[in-house]
Amino acid sequence: MSRARQQQQSAEVRARILDIAKRIITDEGAEALSIRRITKEMGYSAGIVYHYFESKEQILFCILREGYDEILSSIRHPDESLPLEEAIRVSLANYVECVLKKPFSYKALMLDASPQVLEFTSVLGEGCCEKRPALMALASAIETGISEGLFAPCDARLTAQAIWGAAFGLVMRLAVEQDVSPGQREKLIERQIEIILKGLSI
Repeated sequence: MSRARQQQQSAEVRARILDIAKRIITDEGAEALSIRRITKEMGYSAGIVYHYFESKEQILFCILREGYDEILSSIRHPDESLPLEEAIRVSLANYVECVLKKPFSYKALMLDASPQVLEFTSVLGEGCCEKRPALMALASAIETGISEGLFAPCDARLTAQAIWGAAFGLVMRLAVEQDVSPGQREKLIERQIEIILKGLSI
């Protein structure tokens, strides 16, 4: 077998392990995830899973990292010429739409209160902005708005956390209420963003 084919097979097995892990988490929560459960679903030995991942925690980390990277990519708007308020509007709307592409897996992870998951998902404690690039990006945008006289003076990091909490609430309800029409969903997202921006403005 060629080296290229071996690499392709390895990538396929690794991807399958992660896909099964995501499904377990989505259906039953992170607590149900285990190497034994994954091997049972795959029909492979535990040694094969351990060949790609050192532990269940590493699998969980990869899944969380992947999801977080997707969110980060969605809120980074390439058009730097946009006015600050419009850039924030676009980023918040993109965040909601990104999450709603995978509502069940996002909900399963973000509502999981186990310590190993909260290590990656907590956003409300003091100092969390420094740990979460997406939150820090929002806080930095708020600080820029304050310095430019667009936003009222405030604690930018605390405000970023509060805004994220509000957006998260809407996302969770949209993830639960799957029968909300696209038009209604768009109006809800736009209205929430308007409220947030008005709250920031002087």
